[in-house]
Amino acid sequence: MKIDTDIRRYSAPGRGSEAWKKLYKQRTAVERVNAYLKEFFQLKNVRYRTGKKAKVHFDLITLVYNATKLAVDRINKQMREMKLAA
Repeated sequence: MKIDTDIRRYSAPGRGSEAWKKLYKQRTAVERVNAYLKEFFQLKNVRYRTGKKAKVHFDLITLVYNATKLAVDRINKQMREMKLAA
């Protein structure tokens, strides 16, 4: 079946395939991060008239989010190593 007939019904990759399942997992992970940023970093309350200021605001929020996740991962790794050494 061609995708052009009904793009919602016949998608690429085909629904139910392994490629579709992998893509769906990635999408849900991204949506969870977006929801987290909107809820806890006030990304849903951006009120700038120009796109440039909104982009800077978004970039700063994502920078802080990635830095905190990196710090948490490093702390957890350190704690696991300390448990194994003890």
